[in-house]
Amino acid sequence: MKGRSLKSINYTILLIILVLLFSLSIPCSAENKTYQWRIGTLVPDSTALGAGMYEFAKLIEERTNGQIKMDCFPVQQLGFWMDEFDNISKGSQEMGFIPPSPRYAQFSGVYMNFIINTWDDFYKAYNKGGFMYNYVEKGCEELEVKFLGMQNVGFEGYSGMKGPVVSPEDIKKLKIKTRVGYPTSKIYFEKIGSVVSIDMGEVFTALQLGTIDCQADQAVETVYTQFRDVTKYFTDINSLPAMCSLIMNKKLWDSLSPELQKIIQETADEINLKINTTSQKNEESYYKKFEEEGVVITRLTPEQREPWLKIATEPGGLWDSSRELIGNETIDFLLENIAK
Repeated sequence: MKGRSLKSINYTILLIILVLLFSLSIPCSAENKTYQWRIGTLVPDSTALGAGMYEFAKLIEERTNGQIKMDCFPVQQLGFWMDEFDNISKGSQEMGFIPPSPRYAQFSGVYMNFIINTWDDFYKAYNKGGFMYNYVEKGCEELEVKFLGMQNVGFEGYSGMKGPVVSPEDIKKLKIKTRVGYPTSKIYFEKIGSVVSIDMGEVFTALQLGTIDCQADQAVETVYTQFRDVTKYFTDINSLPAMCSLIMNKKLWDSLSPELQKIIQETADEINLKINTTSQKNEESYYKKFEEEGVVITRLTPEQREPWLKIATEPGGLWDSSRELIGNETIDFLLENIAK
């Protein structure tokens, strides 16, 4: 009896050890796992977009009870923004408030001038279910990126040391700087003037020295906060929304529980809306600040904007000239949806 009892105790101890070993070998469930992510953007927290990134990170930590924490990196501290997009796609960076990268053909339609030139059109196209929202979401999925929504920090236009500028004829003799990496913008402005491709870090000095006369495709917020001392004229051509997207690595997204996915998407929707409405309000305030400082501001009427649109839409214009670069399928898709 004594021996049998001892044997029983040994079996019990062995069973307990086996249970412990088995439980230790089971990985933590998605519900209990904690995360430490990096999230980056192009701009400082003094802007609506930069502040939105910090608020998003704070809300996610609060709403997940600390399960997801994020380290925020503004002003491209994690690298050039197109590289950050690549890193999110590959999984070496978790999240970002980063524009869809023009390095990929999937996003070529995003950077076409004059597809969208009013806030109403932006909301229609980029809210969930909008044709551009679906377009970007599809491109992101192909690149292993989870698309969580789009922000517009303001419409881009003309700014420079010479002017005023009302019609395309007014800048035909000026040296124009356009955004490096937006090939369709270059095609458009080459039809108007002499395009100078220089790095953004050199723009201030180039305007100061007269190496360039103006820059196109810079939102009024960017111009006011970074180039106000070398800006005497600004025109709201509204050639393109200055867009950014909230994205994360798709495999990381798929690994999360439905509860965490819901929190992230709902918080993203909230922050995207706040950034957009704040940016729309700020755009008007920056125009007023410029006027108070003596900058000549030109707000185009719909009639005055027509010649700018015509250069894009006329046969042989920007859209036709871009067919070889980005393909008939993309151009036809955009034209079909804009007509609706």
